[in-house]
Amino acid sequence: MSQNSFLEFAIRYAGRNLLRNQRRTILTISTVALSVAVSNIGTRYSTAVLKIWQDGSINHGTAHAQIHAKGYFDRPDVISVERTISKNDDSQKTILADSDIESVTRRVVFEGIISAGPKTIYFLGRGIDPESERKVSPDVFQDGVDQGQFVSNLLPNGIVIGKGLAETLGLKIGDDATLMVNTLNGTVNGVDVKVAGVVNPPLPGLSKRLVYAQVDFVQQSIKLEDRFSQMAIRLKPEAKPEAFVNRHQAAALAAGLDLRGWWQLDPMIKKVEKIWDSVVGVICFLLFISAGISVLNIIFMLVAERTVEIGTLMAIGAKPRDIKFLFASEAILIGSIGGIIGGIVANLALKIMDIIGVPFDSPFSSGVLLVHPQISMLVTGVIVLAGIVICYLSALAPARKAAAVEPVIAFRGQIT
Repeated sequence: MSQNSFLEFAIRYAGRNLLRNQRRTILTISTVALSVAVSNIGTRYSTAVLKIWQDGSINHGTAHAQIHAKGYFDRPDVISVERTISKNDDSQKTILADSDIESVTRRVVFEGIISAGPKTIYFLGRGIDPESERKVSPDVFQDGVDQGQFVSNLLPNGIVIGKGLAETLGLKIGDDATLMVNTLNGTVNGVDVKVAGVVNPPLPGLSKRLVYAQVDFVQQSIKLEDRFSQMAIRLKPEAKPEAFVNRHQAAALAAGLDLRGWWQLDPMIKKVEKIWDSVVGVICFLLFISAGISVLNIIFMLVAERTVEIGTLMAIGAKPRDIKFLFASEAILIGSIGGIIGGIVANLALKIMDIIGVPFDSPFSSGVLLVHPQISMLVTGVIVLAGIVICYLSALAPARKAAAVEPVIAFRGQIT
């Protein structure tokens, strides 16, 4: 018998034998399909949730990358010339000339005390250029969602504050307040401001402290003209932030700058990602182990039920490797059918989830998020292939047992 003829015979033989006990076969295939479907859905859902958190951090101000002066992160709360970047400094031009960059904005980070009437509270401020800031951080102020208007060059002393801060001080749009800030020379400066808008950032702790102000106004208030705390960089959609940072890390260090990616500026998301991936991985592993045990059980039962057939095949010239291949073919067929069914079911479910969105209560207290997991044929293919491999590996032990039996013993209907 030629190799192609034997392969065709093995497939027909496997299909016929699986149909002998349809209920048992259906249950085993269902176990494989369930494992593939849940693994696919869980993986894509996990990816979608983490993508929301990443995009939220990037779009609310972290940006894809930031440039600071060397030593800035040693004492970010202290205002000094050494920890800021000059507006006329050419040292960052090499980095900013990268074609992957979509937009850049310069900021001044400051802090102090904000007071409204008898109430005062500590705040964290950010001096920004309104136009470039919204290009780099599109969700920093969402028209129709946040209250009032964003920081504007037309109203230099207008500020935007967090919702929590507004509630604490009882401030509304148009109210007056006073900012007490430390200047570069160590004195305290009090400046009058007007509330132009109220935003609701994703973190409640930040909402109770956040103040946005026009960058020129802040520079004048803290006596830091023509210098900045940081440059925030937004990359083009097709660019890879990790590759961008790695590409310019050496140049930044040589220029006395500190270039960091969003994952370094907001490490909590990466920590959660590792934990989440571990949990999803363990669940998928347990599901596939369950499917493997089911396939192992059914192949052992098939071997025990077909001892005479095994003896007959070996008596007419079938070699041990042929017997192994026959039972391995049945396992592969189970894995293929179950994997394809599971992949189809998973992708249909993901399509529905993508259309309607799945509510998710963020542990970062950003409220209820709508998650839209996307179908990935690559991920589906890898998971289906993993299911088939697990089924094949599960069949090896019973297939070896069937191939090792003596024909005479097999004709007695006994395999030990």
